[in-house]
Amino acid sequence: MKRFLLLLSFFSSIFLNATERKAPGDSLKILFVGNSLTYTNNLPALVEEMGAMDGKIINTHSIVIANYSIEDHWNEGVAEAEIEKGKYDFVVFQQGPSALPESQFLLLEYAGRFAKVCQENNAKMALYMVWPSKSRLFDLDNVILSYTNAAKKTGSLLCTAGLAWKYTWQASPSTSLYGPDGFHPGMDGSVLAALTVYGVLVGKKDFNFVEYSKCSWKADLDKNKFEILVTAALKAMK
Repeated sequence: MKRFLLLLSFFSSIFLNATERKAPGDSLKILFVGNSLTYTNNLPALVEEMGAMDGKIINTHSIVIANYSIEDHWNEGVAEAEIEKGKYDFVVFQQGPSALPESQFLLLEYAGRFAKVCQENNAKMALYMVWPSKSRLFDLDNVILSYTNAAKKTGSLLCTAGLAWKYTWQASPSTSLYGPDGFHPGMDGSVLAALTVYGVLVGKKDFNFVEYSKCSWKADLDKNKFEILVTAALKAMK
């Protein structure tokens, strides 16, 4: 009997330790649906990296096709079929700037359709707010408005990258955020987007867990600039 109790105690200890190591919420599955603004600099991988630094296992899958809108993804049906597998905690949608009235309508219409699919499959929907091209920077406020309205009307989370870009430029006008083509993000723009995506999905109040010295992208983004991005991301997430 004593031997049995010792074995029971031993295996109970293993079980409890395993439970402590793998607490609920430590592992998340995220589906990204969008276009080149998501796959440039591999935004999903940046989110996975931040999760790892925060003690979370982030598993991502991406359905991202150049020049695709959310309407295109809906018409193709691949994203809907993937969501219906019922295995995602979050689905993050992104399309172009969507500043013009027609684009705002289409963003709202098809975000609404996907919101129902996500709800039926126990996945939380999020919209990844982007930014206009450098040549149309005057559209930034309309981009912010478009994504904000769509998120409110569909009951979705809002990953406020575009707003964080605005706050970054207010604090540091010389920061580019754009890549060479003046539309897709540079590494600084993608890191800023990843901060808002991860921060909103997980509900972070700070980014103290990000160890700059261990980041894969530190050679492309100096520490002082990173601190500006963190401040802008936190402000945009409020």
